Amino acid sequence: MSASRRLVGLLLVLSITLAVGGCWDRRELQDRNFVMAVAIDAAEAGQKPGQGKQEVKAETFVQPHGDKRYRVSLQLLKLAKNGGDEPKGGGGTTYVLSNTGQSLFEIVRDTLGQTSKSLYFEHIQAIVISEAAVRELGIKPIIDFFLRDAEMRWRIKVYITPGEARPIIAYAPPNKEAGGIYLANIARNHPKNIHVAGARTDLGNISVLLDNKADLAIPRMEMAGNVIKIRGAALFKKDKFAGYIDEQAVAGIKMIRATEKSAIITLPGDEDGEVVAFELFRHDTQLAPHVDGDNIYFTLDITMWGNVGEYQVMHRASKAGDPAFIRRVEQKTAAEVKRLVLYGKDSCQSLGVDVLNFSKKLKAHHPKTWEKVKDDWDTIYPTIPLVVSVNVVINQLGEHK
Repeated sequence: MSASRRLVGLLLVLSITLAVGGCWDRRELQDRNFVMAVAIDAAEAGQKPGQGKQEVKAETFVQPHGDKRYRVSLQLLKLAKNGGDEPKGGGGTTYVLSNTGQSLFEIVRDTLGQTSKSLYFEHIQAIVISEAAVRELGIKPIIDFFLRDAEMRWRIKVYITPGEARPIIAYAPPNKEAGGIYLANIARNHPKNIHVAGARTDLGNISVLLDNKADLAIPRMEMAGNVIKIRGAALFKKDKFAGYIDEQAVAGIKMIRATEKSAIITLPGDEDGEVVAFELFRHDTQLAPHVDGDNIYFTLDITMWGNVGEYQVMHRASKAGDPAFIRRVEQKTAAEVKRLVLYGKDSCQSLGVDVLNFSKKLKAHHPKTWEKVKDDWDTIYPTIPLVVSVNVVINQLGEHK
């Protein structure tokens, strides 16, 4: 009897396996609209010269309450069918659809009226937001939709642009890469480019900072002609736009926060035409708060190890192996690092934005002092001095001495 029951159970399991097998709900890649990037502009942005009012009206929808606030543009990956002439996958081309409204969720859903396929956000790579879109209400209302939707990934790269965001996601990369992937990978080069503010600027990091009511920096992206580049960063006081800083300030901030992995620091020489480039390999950075009575100040101790990556000199033989020359380069590099650090600090303090982690450090090391000053921190922070000490050690001169 038990053997019969085992046989019946086995047949039942096999029949269930046959019933659930197969790809009954499969959907081919060509039947999906993969959103690779999103651009968010102010609602009035984006009307192209010669574009008729009917075309603009057809792009949007009737909104019964409130004014149109945002213009959302979606970069979609265009996949070729099997055997087609167009490249597939990441090498495929993209196209852009736009819509205007108040709720980003409603705008995205209404965009389905412009396409024959459903929208999938699982592979979105970048979000580009115009300055005009964040100036009035801040960045938090804009990214709320992306944080709530289960399809979004927290590693999405976020950028702010002073101009219009839509042309950036409509850009066709010269390497034929999908535009969203291309835009995201620019920021991923930040470990080797000290001018790029790419560390801790993903959607997830921004969400954590906003939840903690902290200030934040987001990479600034610009487009001029057929050139796209990250240039400096946009600073936010909590979630409100405060202003921009340039690449030199970004370099100084990365040194203060110890987020630089590598750096090229160019130094002017003592002679005409002399240029030295120091390549950073490793560093030890210590930022510490100090309290002396009613006075608060910070110290920054940096030790850098690297090599001479380039040495240009005119009209005479190279002297890169001279110990006196090496010592001079070490001192000049230390002075340049100190200049960058103080420039970055001053740029942030002039905008009243604490992305230097001063408040975080003070709260952790001197909690009693923080409790006394936290209500007046916005007034105190811009006046806090930073004492900088830099030591540079050159380990190598490169292959050519």
